[in-house]
Amino acid sequence: MNLTKPVGKATSIIAIGNFDGYHLGHQEIVQALMKIARQKKLVSIILTFSPNPKLYFNPKEKLIIPEAEKKKLLQSLEIDRVIVLDFKDFYQMAGDRFIQDILLERFNMAHIVLGSNFRFGYERQNDIDSLERFSHQYGFGLSVVEPVFLKGILISSSLIRQKLNEGRVEEANEMLGREYFMGGKVTGGEKRGKQLGFPTINIKAANLILPTGVFRTRVEIHGNVYDSVTNIGYRPTFKERTMAIETHIFGFNERIYGKPVRIFFLKKIRDEIKFHTRHELVEQIRKDIEKITVDKGV
Repeated sequence: MNLTKPVGKATSIIAIGNFDGYHLGHQEIVQALMKIARQKKLVSIILTFSPNPKLYFNPKEKLIIPEAEKKKLLQSLEIDRVIVLDFKDFYQMAGDRFIQDILLERFNMAHIVLGSNFRFGYERQNDIDSLERFSHQYGFGLSVVEPVFLKGILISSSLIRQKLNEGRVEEANEMLGREYFMGGKVTGGEKRGKQLGFPTINIKAANLILPTGVFRTRVEIHGNVYDSVTNIGYRPTFKERTMAIETHIFGFNERIYGKPVRIFFLKKIRDEIKFHTRHELVEQIRKDIEKITVDKGV
């Protein structure tokens, strides 16, 4: 939801962040937001930006979750409002002006919740210390949520992006607190999977951060979830040059072209391999499916 006018007489509590991936650290911030909102009877607001600042300054940056999916995810939470501001309109704004003109005047903020590494204002000149000074100056409450560690490692969006880019899906999922997924509509393919005895669905993902390889996955279709195996790559056996995301769904043979699906990634099984014959490829696919079955314990 985009808001261009003040919240009104109701005072609000605001959490600000990029929330890329909405990982365990972000979830702590939102939990604090909701708790204080209930205690103080404030309107709870998540304030985020589009495009993500990293994407704005580096268009080649790969995010954990596309902007549209992030908005849907945040809107699914028990938050009163999710507000997406155009980053281009604010990145050159001085920190004190952002607080006065946007947070206080436009959204009537009474309290703010942030992570301890939060920075804001032109060239990120302001940090938590300066925000604390502003809170005393303007009379709003401030809650700083400490970083979240997992097995002694600080959870951050940048680290999760690195894990996913390296194919370390299990580690990324632990930090996300959920299974990483890609969403997209099913598109037509070359139908080679069907010819090989393993029909597949193809999707075009809005944001491909994972490396090439074969992954244990699950597919959500119309609210139902199916076990699957997914190949991301260039299909070197067939000398293809375009990247493809192909998923074989176990025990599923419906036609779902054009339908939206979500592919949840659980584990990377192996790298993409070039096979000399189709028979070798078929045998490897069987081994991949057998490995997934054994891992799942069925």
